[in-house]
Amino acid sequence: MNFQTLQPYLHRVIWTGNGFSLTLGDLALALLLVIGGGLLSRLVAAFFGRRVIRRLATSPHTRELAPRWIFFTLWALFILAALRVLGVPLTLFNFLGGAIALGFGFGAQNLCSNLISGAIILVARPYRIGDIVEIDGQAGTVLAIGLRATEVLTYDGVNLLVPNSNFLSNTIVNRTNYDRSLRGLVTISAAYDADSRLVDETLRAVAAAHPAVIQAPTPPWVIFDNFGDSGLEFKLFFWVDTTRNNVAATASDIRHAALDAFRQKNISIPYPQLDVHLPKNP
Repeated sequence: MNFQTLQPYLHRVIWTGNGFSLTLGDLALALLLVIGGGLLSRLVAAFFGRRVIRRLATSPHTRELAPRWIFFTLWALFILAALRVLGVPLTLFNFLGGAIALGFGFGAQNLCSNLISGAIILVARPYRIGDIVEIDGQAGTVLAIGLRATEVLTYDGVNLLVPNSNFLSNTIVNRTNYDRSLRGLVTISAAYDADSRLVDETLRAVAAAHPAVIQAPTPPWVIFDNFGDSGLEFKLFFWVDTTRNNVAATASDIRHAALDAFRQKNISIPYPQLDVHLPKNP
């Protein structure tokens, strides 16, 4: 059976109305656009995912989502072309567009906002997978960045799904720099009879000896902060390579090491003291 044999069947009218006639050929072409366009869109998306996006995108999540967006965008164009072949009037698209917009306005406003925010986050990349962020007073590590929400694992082991719109509308603290380092702080007191210079030297040496403490942007430094009620108050600052250890665990190790060093050098840590002066009886 050749094309000339099929031609009469393809021109057979199966529906007429409003000055438009739908032939069997138009219906077959529309189905070909929908089915074939879907297959072609999937092949193009897979090609871009392997050859282009994998080289340009650094985030695994972006490499996973970008081919999906390409597929759905191309397939939507083929579907619109199929509807055009079927003679669907543009006025219907205007009506559907208004109805969809009204539906988004009432029922899907948050969803639409989160989807747009997710696309902005994937492009602008204000944070990355593995960054330590703080939102609404809760800190955690970014596990995944989706189109609707971002998954954050808190220090308590709780998984949070934070809507992407929250990351754009609120102030988010990103504790992780692009060099993956964070600053730590340890506060400690020494007795008034202790040598303040020796305390300073001991604390800096203890922090510098920790394997997770780095010398850039600055080596560990100590501030003689105040003459406290019970003793001399010092603050030890240091930078931590978060790829080796987190700040809280590093600070805990430094406190243990500082206590051992103080005991070896006979530097005592004072107990809280309170002097009470009673008036003499007249």
